Amino acid sequence: MKKKQSTIKDIARELKISHSTVSRALSENRKVSALVKEETRKRVQQVAADLNYSPNLMAQGFVTGKTGTLGLLTHEIFQETFARQIDQILQAAYKQKYQVLMGLVAKSLQEFPLEDRATQIEQLVSRGIDGLLIHTWGVARESERILDAIRGHVPVVTFTYPIKNLSGVVIDDITSFRKATEHLIRLGHERIGFIGTDWSKNFVGSAKGKGYLLAMQKHGLTPELIHSKTFATKPTSRLGKSLGDQFTAIVCRNDYTAIGVCCGLREAGLGVPEDVAVVGYGDLEVSAYVTPALTTLAIPYEAIAETAMGLMLEQLEGEDTPRQVTLGTSLIVRESCGAN
Repeated sequence: MKKKQSTIKDIARELKISHSTVSRALSENRKVSALVKEETRKRVQQVAADLNYSPNLMAQGFVTGKTGTLGLLTHEIFQETFARQIDQILQAAYKQKYQVLMGLVAKSLQEFPLEDRATQIEQLVSRGIDGLLIHTWGVARESERILDAIRGHVPVVTFTYPIKNLSGVVIDDITSFRKATEHLIRLGHERIGFIGTDWSKNFVGSAKGKGYLLAMQKHGLTPELIHSKTFATKPTSRLGKSLGDQFTAIVCRNDYTAIGVCCGLREAGLGVPEDVAVVGYGDLEVSAYVTPALTTLAIPYEAIAETAMGLMLEQLEGEDTPRQVTLGTSLIVRESCGAN
């Protein structure tokens, strides 16, 4: 049989005092707790410990308007890059003494339409959260859909892809991939291919290709998009094997793709970086230990989390104007590009 959770009224009944006195005695606000005599406060705290009392955040929320909880809506946790980001968000919230309720939607838009994500948002809001952090997809009309679901009930901060009319943290993928491509150009490469989303389309991830394109055009080189589905390492390995010596360098959409390409190139008898240089994105932990160690763009996971939390605190303190903060990546030079 489930044991009933102790309440402030139980403590008040035990001590034969008012529950408002108990509430003040247990308050984390020093000015409020100071309204109760020291002796009474100690007795309340002792009985609360004896009864295994823990505060009901939902009930407190009705009184104070705050529950000390934030919602976090994401669509991916199984890949390392996403899991690391979520971990940093949780740590940043913990530092500010916030608990986090997390909602997870399917990773595929086909499996879980955007309309259904509104249900997840509404459910989190109904739990009495103080604010909502959303890991964005970067698709069309995402801003409108989020705003329609929120209806102004709680502050919102997004991260990864830019969202109109909402505060958020954005990664500058254009500058990042331009930097990675120009690094290869400085090493003497001219036949550089790109594996990723078509830069001419307004798709998720197309900013990466646009950065590559800008670098190639700036130096008078011919850009070439390598068409392939590159979500899994095995298909990417086959792709790398089929490329042969078409390119002397390849810029990849992420580290998973880059590692698969390196495997395929080696199976085709080509050396990395002797014959083909490879650059990834994400800085997976394994990237430093594969052979050759992978040159990659490191995502600032901690900075994203801390910035997102800062934007959330601004809104919780009354700031109404949406603000976007753009962060860059760091190029980690290792063996796969031939410069280390």
